[in-house]
Amino acid sequence: MRPHSEILRSELSPFDARPMGWSQLMAWVFANSYETAMSNIGYQWLFGILRERGDILVERFFAGDATSLESDRPLREFPTIALSLPYELDILNFLSMLKSAAIPLFARERENAPIIIAGGDAITLNPFPFADFFDILILGCGEAWGRRFPEIMRNMPPGMADRDLILNAAQDIPGAWVFSRGVLGQIGRAPATREFPAFTPILTSFGHFRNMFLAEIQRSCPFSCGFCSSRWLSQPFVNYSAESILEVYRERGQGAGRVGLVGSAVAEHPELARIIDGFSGLGARVSPSSIRFDRIDDATLAKLADAGIRSLTFAPEIASEHLGRNIGKWIPPASIVEYAAKAEKTGFRELKLYWIIGLPDECDDDIIAIAEAIKKIASASSIALSCSVNAFTPKPHSAFEREPMADDNTLKRKFALLKSSVAGCAVKLDLNYSRQSRIAALLSICGRELAPILAKIANGENIKKALREGGIDITAEISAGEEPEWGMVQ
Repeated sequence: MRPHSEILRSELSPFDARPMGWSQLMAWVFANSYETAMSNIGYQWLFGILRERGDILVERFFAGDATSLESDRPLREFPTIALSLPYELDILNFLSMLKSAAIPLFARERENAPIIIAGGDAITLNPFPFADFFDILILGCGEAWGRRFPEIMRNMPPGMADRDLILNAAQDIPGAWVFSRGVLGQIGRAPATREFPAFTPILTSFGHFRNMFLAEIQRSCPFSCGFCSSRWLSQPFVNYSAESILEVYRERGQGAGRVGLVGSAVAEHPELARIIDGFSGLGARVSPSSIRFDRIDDATLAKLADAGIRSLTFAPEIASEHLGRNIGKWIPPASIVEYAAKAEKTGFRELKLYWIIGLPDECDDDIIAIAEAIKKIASASSIALSCSVNAFTPKPHSAFEREPMADDNTLKRKFALLKSSVAGCAVKLDLNYSRQSRIAALLSICGRELAPILAKIANGENIKKALREGGIDITAEISAGEEPEWGMVQ
C-alpha cells in the first residue's frame, strides 16, 4: 500500500483529515484494498454520513494496513470499529487485521476491547457465519445506523465506549441485530427508503475509477434472475429522478470530469438520455455500469458514444435458451452479434461480456454454446472483445438458493472445456474460478459452524486443513442445509 501521506494528497475531499472538537473515535474499515474500497459507493457514502458529525472522528482502515489512513493511529486504540462487508471473502482479511492488532476475534472474548460492528450485502444475505465475531450486525440499508449510532456514541465519556449501554441502545436502530441478545424468531432488516441517490464524496487518483464521481441512479433491480439476490437486498426498485442525480453532482461532485452511473439496470432508467445530456451540459462525461443492449435504443447508445465512452459492459450470462428460461434472462447470441456490430459502428471500441458456468441443469452442450457465441461475436466485428467467466455460487434469498455449487472436478473440467473451445479466437478470456470461489460459496450459504474454522485460518492454520478438521470437503458439491439459518432474515 502507498504511504498514507501520498494517498491523502491524491484525494479531493470535503472532509478535514484532522478535525478539531471531536470526543469519540470510530474506525471505518473496508477489508480489501484502498482502490477497491474507494470505488465502493456504499463504503464512501456511509463514510460521508458518519463524518457529518463534528463530535465523532471517523478514520479509515484497509486490508493489510495496521494504522488509520488519516492519523496513523493503531486499530486497537479505537473504542468502536465498524466494518463494511460487501464481499464474503473479505472476512478473512478483517480477522487477520484483528489478529495483527491483538484484538480478540470472538465478541464473547472482548469484554474490555473495542465494540465491533459489521454491515453490508454479505452480512445482510447471511449473517450467521460472521455473527460470533461481532457485537452488532447491521442488516439491510445502513443509513439509519449511520445517522443514529453516532447519537449513541456522543453520550459516552470522551474516548470511552460503555458496552452494555451501547448494545442496549443499538437494538432500537432499524436493522441492528445484537447477536449476544439472541434470536427471536425472525430477524428484520432496515428498509432502503432514501429518496435521493447515494454517491462517493471523495475523489481519488488511486481508485479503480481514477478521479471519477460515482452516483447511484437507481436502487434495487427490476429483474428476478434466478442466481441473483440483488432485488431482495434493497427492494423496491426505484429510479432516481434525473434532476436529483444532477443536483447531487452539482452540490457534491467537486467538478469531477467523469461520472460513473451506478445501477443494476441502467438501461431501465426512463430518463437516461436526459441524464447523459445533463452531465454533458455540466462538462462531465458519463460512464454507465453494465448495460443491456436489448433494452436501450439507438439514440441513447449514440449519446453514450458522443459522451466519449468507448467501452461497453454487458452480462448475457448464458447462451442456451433452456438455461435462459431457468434463470429468467435470455438474450439470443444472434442478437448480441448484432449489438456488437452496432456498437462498433456507433464508435465503441471494446465490449466486455460476463458469463456463468455451473448453473442448474447445465450440460456440456451449454458450455459449447457459450464458446460458439463468443466466436461469432468476435468474428462479426473488429471490436475488442473480453469475456469474464464466473462459477455459479448459490445466494441466499434467490430462486436458486437451494441449488448446489458443482463439485471442484466438474467445474474445472467445464472451465477447461470452454477455454479449449475458444482457442485461437480473438478474445481476452478471464476465467474466474479457484479455491477462493468455493470458500465464498461456503460463506454465502453455511452457518455458525464456519466461525471456528475462520478463526483457525486467521490464526495461521492452513485453509484446507482447517476446513478438513471442521468436517468440510472443499472439493465436494456445496449446498445449503435443509433449514438454513439465514431463512430467519426477513
